Amino acid sequence: MNTRSTKLLILSLLVFLAYACVKPPKEEITEEIIEDVEIPSDFSWATSRTIKFDISINDNRFKDASHRISIYRGNPFSGGTVLARGAASETLSFQTSLYLADTLKEVYLLKTAPDLSTSMQKVALNAANISVALGAVTPPSVSAKTSVKRVSATPASPDCTSGCTQTISSNNTNINTNSGDVVCITGSNITVGFNANGGTIRICGSNVTVQNASLNNSAKIIIASSASVRFSNLNTNSTTASIQNFGNVSINGSFAVRGVFENYGTFSTTGDFDLNDGSTFSNDGTITVAGSMNARSNSAVNNGSITTNSHFQLNGGSSFINKCYLYVKGNYNLNGTFNNYNFVKVTNETTINGNSKLNLYNNAMLTTGRMMLNKVIEGFGLTSLVKVSGNTTINSGGGVTGAVQYWSTNGQNLNDSFFSNGAVEGHSVYIPVSGCNAEGNGSPSIADDDNDGVANNLDKYPNDPSKAFDNFYPSEKPEDGTTIAFEDNWPRQGDYDLNDLVIALNYKIVTNAQNKVVQVNGTYSLYATGGSSGNGFAVAFPVSRSSVKNFTGGVLEAGQDSAVAVIFTDMRKEMQEWNTYPKQPNSGSKNYSISFDVENGPSISSFGLGIYNPFSWNGAYGRGYEIHLKGYRPTKLADFSAFGKDVDGTDPANNKYYETKEGGLPWGIAIPTAHFVYPVETVPINKAYRYFNYWAAGMGYLDWYVDKPGYRDNGAMYGK
Repeated sequence: MNTRSTKLLILSLLVFLAYACVKPPKEEITEEIIEDVEIPSDFSWATSRTIKFDISINDNRFKDASHRISIYRGNPFSGGTVLARGAASETLSFQTSLYLADTLKEVYLLKTAPDLSTSMQKVALNAANISVALGAVTPPSVSAKTSVKRVSATPASPDCTSGCTQTISSNNTNINTNSGDVVCITGSNITVGFNANGGTIRICGSNVTVQNASLNNSAKIIIASSASVRFSNLNTNSTTASIQNFGNVSINGSFAVRGVFENYGTFSTTGDFDLNDGSTFSNDGTITVAGSMNARSNSAVNNGSITTNSHFQLNGGSSFINKCYLYVKGNYNLNGTFNNYNFVKVTNETTINGNSKLNLYNNAMLTTGRMMLNKVIEGFGLTSLVKVSGNTTINSGGGVTGAVQYWSTNGQNLNDSFFSNGAVEGHSVYIPVSGCNAEGNGSPSIADDDNDGVANNLDKYPNDPSKAFDNFYPSEKPEDGTTIAFEDNWPRQGDYDLNDLVIALNYKIVTNAQNKVVQVNGTYSLYATGGSSGNGFAVAFPVSRSSVKNFTGGVLEAGQDSAVAVIFTDMRKEMQEWNTYPKQPNSGSKNYSISFDVENGPSISSFGLGIYNPFSWNGAYGRGYEIHLKGYRPTKLADFSAFGKDVDGTDPANNKYYETKEGGLPWGIAIPTAHFVYPVETVPINKAYRYFNYWAAGMGYLDWYVDKPGYRDNGAMYGK
């Protein structure tokens, strides 16, 4: 490789001083640079940080049985990926340590009980130590958004800071809008009124009273999550008009929907709530109706919570899908098609009329005071349940068919002709309590074949008492990974193209029911070997060498106190080409894997989930010339006499390792992506990545390595 000595180049001093406290706009980026500008003394050169979790549970339904705790990147009900898993009980919390990308701002915690009921919480990653207690089930306000997988993502609440053609901050009861208008109501404690013949009205203020509001044509009203609004009168006069609520809305009186109505917040009426012909209705929040709810829509879906203090009426030719919670405190009358996927509770009487259909899917429940059956109830999938606390009246055409248990508490004489196609009288089916079903039914049958304390349905290894859970770094997706990029001329300064050895890694760490590490599995992909020296690569793990059993792949290095897995000893024997010169042949990547068991292993909390301690060594200088990331300690076989030579500033007495004497520059960095696009030969990384310098100066751009417009000089990138 080219060994000319160059220092890391940073922004001009003027730019640094002027913008050290703010993220500069892109047009301020300049290639006019100077040498030897000091990087902040506390800068770690890490693109990730360690966060420790302590997750306890408040769930006494299963005594001291183990519950499974999962940590997800992204919503687990919308394609999120698993990062970590372990056991927790009322007396034992799940503790773990995760090395997470600086760009990741939140994770989801999911508790799964032995009966598969769940509780979930989204947690902001704003501290190094996070402690959370998860309840028995997710509260209804959260279940409304997470209990059912949505076909499309929940839209984000808008604000009133941009895109407004008119902003209103004080009383105004004469607002008129037309197509193309965007009126933003930002004031709080004000009264407004409007006639919308088109356009959009956004309400972002709190305690806003709306009088004489009319939505005509394709007019749209959006209530932001920050808003609280009371409507004295709200009329939707067109099937193309629409309402979106993310905030807190109350209607003084009755309300009729004609058009599109989407609720993601809280919504209440002091009168009836009607869905007129041609309306489209979806609820992902909480709706409370003081009167009755009358549905005449063919497009109505409840993913949240609806409570009516009087009756619920589904009219002929209409359809309604319930995927969460419907509580009817009066009578429940069906004349259309009602598909229940979760829980319906009726205080008084349920009437299934002859022109209606009641379909129950996969452990759905209907509880009611009395039942009038003029049509067959049908069950699909997993067994559902109908519970009647009073009398059941069966008329001609009434009955139960399919995957349904039917139980009438007063012991009605239900003869065999009442049931067909697997439907039976009884209430033995187990249906777990959830955020949508607060009652549930029966008791679960919990099996634990290997007697490790983790139920089969929670245990990844139900027949192996030594294993229970899989943990991952960086995630369960095989295509995920972290790339380690080395400069190989330590203790001398190299050309800082960071392509002398480029290798991606990921791990699967297996733990037992006590959250102890029992097995380590690593995979590695070698992408570049930008040098003539036969450099080696290895990883030091935080366990003793003597505790490692059944090591496969690579070599478990002798003479070490800790477990050091050598992946290869000479990169020139592993890859014919360097893969750093664009016009030369490419060898393609090369893959490796290791696996070993750990006897009497540490807790996953102390072992952690991360990159561990990856290092290289320069084959031209010898095995002892280890090259670690900044701050990472050398192994027992390192040549300690090389510390402090040339530009190396390693000072073990002050806990400083593998950084230059001036500027604190590293010889390797870890980038949280499996497919890091590295620079071509001899091009410094700060030339290839235009925002690298800002990141190094502590000025933001934590995502400097991402392929965004303006972030890269593609001519300086290998493979671009």
